Amino acid sequence: MGNMVLGRSGKAVPKSNQLAESSPISLSLVLLLFFALVDSTSAQVDTTISQQESQSVVLPCPVNSEKCGKLHSLNWFKGDARIAAMLLGDSNVTSVNKEFDERVTVEQNPYRLVIKDLKIADEDIYLCDTTFFIPEETCDNFNGYRIELRVLVPPTEVVILDAKGDRLENGRVVGPMQERQSLKATCTVRNTRPQPEVSWFRGTKRLTTYSPTHDLINGLYTSTLELDWQLSREDLAQDFECRVKSAAIQNVTVTKFSVDLQVRPTSININGVKHHTVQGSKVVLTCDIRGARPAVNLTWYNTTTIISSDENEITEIRTKSLEKSDGTFHTQSELIFNATRFENDRVFRCEAENIVLQINREKPISSALTLEVLYPPVVKVSPSDIIANTSEIVLLNCEYVANPASLTQVEWYRNDDLVNVNDTTHYKGGNSENVALVIKATNKEDIGNYSCQLSNNIGKGTSDHKINLDVQYAPTVEILMIPKGPVKESDESNVTLFCNVLDANPSVLTKVRWYANSTLLKELPDCEETREDLCHIDPSKLLLESIGRGFFYNYSCEGFNAAGWGPRSEEKELLVHYEPGPATLSHFPLVAVKKKSVTFSCSVDDPGFPESNRFVAQKANQNHKMKKPQHAPAIDFHTVQAMPPQEADIAFEAMLLHKHQNPFQSTDPTQTSLGTPQESASHPAHKIKETHALIDLMLNHSLCTLITLTTYMPQSQVLTLYTGVQPKNDASAASYALYRKMGKFSFVAQIVSKPNRFRWLRGGRGPLQDIVTKDWTVEPIDLDNRSNYSCYAYNEGGKGVMATVNLEVHAPPFFIRNLPQYTGILHTSPNATLTCRIECVPRCDISWQKDGVPIERNDTRYFVKEKYMDASPATGDFESMLSVLHFNMPNWPDSKFNIEDDNANYTCVSTGNTVGGSIRSRTYFGIEYAPENTTVSEKIVYVQEGTIPGRVICKSRANPEPSYDWIFKNQTIANGNALIINTPMTRNDNGTYTCLAYNKHGNSIAKTIIEVQFKPRCEIERQEIDDQDTLICIAYGNPIEADFSWSIKTENETDESLGSGKKENSDKSYYILQTDYAISRTYRCVANNTVGYGSFCEIEVAAASSLLVWWQEQLAWWQLWEKNTLIILVAAILGLMLTVIIICCIIICICRRRRRQDKLNDKSSSLGEPLSEPGEYENLPFHGLQTAPNKHLSDFEDPYKSSNTYIF
Repeated sequence: MGNMVLGRSGKAVPKSNQLAESSPISLSLVLLLFFALVDSTSAQVDTTISQQESQSVVLPCPVNSEKCGKLHSLNWFKGDARIAAMLLGDSNVTSVNKEFDERVTVEQNPYRLVIKDLKIADEDIYLCDTTFFIPEETCDNFNGYRIELRVLVPPTEVVILDAKGDRLENGRVVGPMQERQSLKATCTVRNTRPQPEVSWFRGTKRLTTYSPTHDLINGLYTSTLELDWQLSREDLAQDFECRVKSAAIQNVTVTKFSVDLQVRPTSININGVKHHTVQGSKVVLTCDIRGARPAVNLTWYNTTTIISSDENEITEIRTKSLEKSDGTFHTQSELIFNATRFENDRVFRCEAENIVLQINREKPISSALTLEVLYPPVVKVSPSDIIANTSEIVLLNCEYVANPASLTQVEWYRNDDLVNVNDTTHYKGGNSENVALVIKATNKEDIGNYSCQLSNNIGKGTSDHKINLDVQYAPTVEILMIPKGPVKESDESNVTLFCNVLDANPSVLTKVRWYANSTLLKELPDCEETREDLCHIDPSKLLLESIGRGFFYNYSCEGFNAAGWGPRSEEKELLVHYEPGPATLSHFPLVAVKKKSVTFSCSVDDPGFPESNRFVAQKANQNHKMKKPQHAPAIDFHTVQAMPPQEADIAFEAMLLHKHQNPFQSTDPTQTSLGTPQESASHPAHKIKETHALIDLMLNHSLCTLITLTTYMPQSQVLTLYTGVQPKNDASAASYALYRKMGKFSFVAQIVSKPNRFRWLRGGRGPLQDIVTKDWTVEPIDLDNRSNYSCYAYNEGGKGVMATVNLEVHAPPFFIRNLPQYTGILHTSPNATLTCRIECVPRCDISWQKDGVPIERNDTRYFVKEKYMDASPATGDFESMLSVLHFNMPNWPDSKFNIEDDNANYTCVSTGNTVGGSIRSRTYFGIEYAPENTTVSEKIVYVQEGTIPGRVICKSRANPEPSYDWIFKNQTIANGNALIINTPMTRNDNGTYTCLAYNKHGNSIAKTIIEVQFKPRCEIERQEIDDQDTLICIAYGNPIEADFSWSIKTENETDESLGSGKKENSDKSYYILQTDYAISRTYRCVANNTVGYGSFCEIEVAAASSLLVWWQEQLAWWQLWEKNTLIILVAAILGLMLTVIIICCIIICICRRRRRQDKLNDKSSSLGEPLSEPGEYENLPFHGLQTAPNKHLSDFEDPYKSSNTYIF
């Protein structure tokens, strides 16, 4: 069969001369195929491939070898231009157009074209043209395989522009805009391929717009779509979306914006009170406005007046706006107020507007409601003031307005007390028929403020103002003192007496008569005498100047007004206080002792005034004269707390201050109004807090006040009972009944009545707040108590002269620094001391003892230094004796301590003084030294491998006792003086073990050696010694000394002894081999030492021959060379042989190639015509390598456009 070639058509045809002269059917087929190729430009595309720009794309070329035969060559076309070709067969050459050389590759198995870094210019229709060797009728590849390549470029951006051309970011809110306003926007899709589909949506609804415009620049489309939309309420809460759909993007790209749309309110409604309301009720009117955006501004009107909660505190306006799902607001406003009569028949209107109504100049929307309020009577009385004398007729008028107007009740009040208008003998009127009230004859009890209260079905109404009815009568007075008293004589202060009006009308006194012990002192004003200063004064005040003891009187007064003279007041005593006399101070014992106590006693001969017993009795008598209350007083009682005697003193003093220094409040503006009570000068820290409860006067016939005060204790409050009645049975306590919130209970009160009180100072500092008694016990005594002490007596009149003493304090012997139980000293120390310090006042002496024997001062081995130390306030130590015992080391034998003889007990001993006996302190003085004479129980220990050695004991002499460590190979393996190994020994445990004995002064070592013995292990080496082939058996064991035994293994596996060999070293044995042995042999060796026999070791020795002997003789010349030289020689020979082989292979390949080329040229020349036309394959990559088959082409057809041409 001749050669066949399938052209671009894919059909294979025979190429032999015999087929060239075949039937006309073949020629017809050729013509049909030729005309089919003419229309190849309109051939259909077999497949379409899309790929992103800059990516790689693979264009497949399907080749069906079963239908079309063997492929000869393959060409790739981009449009009409060939970009790559492939020649198959033996050459298998591929060529790519230089323009695409870096980005295009042609692959086979499968056949495909790979384009890298895809560009827009690469978009085209690609043709894969195939040529086959053997034509097959079944081949259907007539037009080649066409692929449409589409290059996809995603848009660089999708942008929305507003009417001004400004860019709108994705998701932006535009506006505000109003309904009916036109919304204009432009959506632009830039730099994309293929042409995108652009549309506008509002939510899910596609909007009607103009058609988009598409501009193509450099292969990329820029598409624009405009939006012109009239806004309406339907656009509320909707997004305007620009949707872009393209093959270059996987999903639809959405860019959107929304509009802040403003719309009018759609409805307004007001609701609240349906029929009527009652005055005082809370009225809530609700106004609802819907459908507005933005929320409306809402205003409430009362008729035509704007209602503002800022101007009216009782009116509250609550407004809230809720945004609905469509973006509009539901605004709800509540007008909250308490209904009054002024809102009756008023029209309340709610008015609302937003910016849409304002811009379009539309009126606000509104809704109104008329309110009816029912209210009780509003009452007014007249006249405001009435001044009348007794037995006169007085008319009180009352007017009113109300809804409903009919009255159900009429009431008159005097000073808020109901007037009995049914008493017709004194009153007339005051009922629903006649509201006014007539007093037929006035008297003292008619004085007061009158008010009228009227009632209807809704409620009651009382007049805001009252009628002041004034009836004049003579005054009743009492006398007051400022200061209230008592008064200190030393202050030389003034006292003002006030004639205070208790009951009078008019209350102003025009004259006052003053009495002392019921004797008239003065009548004021005194205008008859020549002194003008007594005429124009306030007669209700009398000034007593420079108060002294001579002003002790009971004072009283009587007053005069327009009604005449009134009765004289009760008498009131003026008390004058003066200080106690000088104090006397003593203490016991006369000399205080540390840690014991001392008692100071302070006394006075003149206790001063007041005397407490007199004061208490007098106050009790005054209290008995008071009227008994008609009912028990209100009790607000909290806590009763136990009180020690010292606190009782403080409480009593505070009670006196509280009783006699209360302020006086005067209604006369010309009189002085005093503030809070003055504190006691001697007790500024004590303050009266408040009065909590009163004793039931009906039960005990006495007045007792429960007060709360702050004592000298920080943050502490004490409740104190004060009484003027002393019980008969017990002089220190009395039982009283108290009332509190939860009921009545009993309490045992402590009577506090001490005439004299004292103050104490220490070291000039004070007074001490916690010491107020005449006796003061101080314990325990310490260094701080060595000071001067002072005391003085005091009362309300002042303090007496102070007395002062100095306290002398002694201290018995006491160790400030004693000797420790043990004192250690290094025997070679150059110095040593023992120190003790003893506190003692008066001074004491210190001596030293050794083992109970006093150390003499002439003993040159010692010397003592002593010092008497001053007192230390920082530590609280009194004066003390410091003694230091020094060891004079140069006078000791060898200038050091003897470690055996100088250990002793040393004692520090003090003498006694006037307040204490002798004391002593002892220490054991130990001589210390570093470890020495360290030894071990075994110097060398022999142990066989696998066994446990015995223990090794380490001993050393030292003070303090030494500690022990065992060290092996620089590691501590045990602690303590005994080396105990509990694990079987191995040969690695062989070595030196060190015992380290140490204390704080040094260390010492001792060593022991452990020898681990084991059976020998042997190895056999073969060497040439003195030109003799020799076997060497080497033994490894402990002990090293070993014996050897050589043997040879025979054919029947038995050993034949060869003796012990030649032994030159203790661990080696030599055996010389014979050179004439004919068979291979196995030589064995075994070694043994004192532990036992080891295991056999053996070596195989090959049989000797004549050739071997000869070869050994020939090897003599290279045995003189070094090993490295032999290696280099062998490597050089191998390298030379490898080079020769490679050169031969190259020559063979060249010859075979040349032979095949010559054979091909001979066959081509025998045909008589060229295989191809000039220029047919000159552009192919295999041009010049092999001549392509001839083709019969028409004059007007390009050879590479034809797909149905047969080649003969």
